[in-house]
Amino acid sequence: MTDSSCSRRRVLSAAGAALAAGTLASGASAQDAAKDDKIKILAISGSARKGKTTAAGLQAVLEAAKAVSPAVEVELIELSGMKFEPPGSKAADDFEALAAKLTDPKVAGIVLGSPTYFANMSGLMKSFLDKWTVFRKGFALKDKVAASLAVGGARNGGQELVNESMKWVLMSMQMVLVGDGEPTVHRGATLWNQKDDVTADEWGMGTATALGTRVAQTALKIRGLK
Repeated sequence: MTDSSCSRRRVLSAAGAALAAGTLASGASAQDAAKDDKIKILAISGSARKGKTTAAGLQAVLEAAKAVSPAVEVELIELSGMKFEPPGSKAADDFEALAAKLTDPKVAGIVLGSPTYFANMSGLMKSFLDKWTVFRKGFALKDKVAASLAVGGARNGGQELVNESMKWVLMSMQMVLVGDGEPTVHRGATLWNQKDDVTADEWGMGTATALGTRVAQTALKIRGLK
């Protein structure tokens, strides 16, 4: 067996904890998670700048999600400083530990966030999402709620295209995609980075809040919780 095959087996094994309990995705594993009357929403920042504007936007998403119900728990994961080798590489990286988090049956929703680079997601986010090919074996993320957020250097700085590019990946996982809910109701949160701050962007922060609310409401409904 080649080193590359061993590496792939390790990643699949990390993702396989959820598959073993619930290849049925919306079946046994989801039911077991629901017994605790708790769900978790993960937000993942693909910015190389830890704790900056993308993280701030995602934090607003998570705060809104948590406010929906006491049954909602949240966690922010920042990819900054992490390393992701190309799919098929035999070199070790940080993906295996994250795979276990993503496939945890308790995780009912995942929100991706990225800064905008030339109307596309960051290279860090792309490297991370390229590794998601392992999840298509058995569709370990099936029926989890998914959404996206993008931060740009202008009001119309390509954020919509970043959201669309990330959503192509989410859709390929058979996840349940949602956009920001009322009152904005678009394809995802879009924030304007003004002098390294997104909190002054009232419209953008509104989309982040609406997104968090919508993700939590949908995840709770799918799990049969309130």
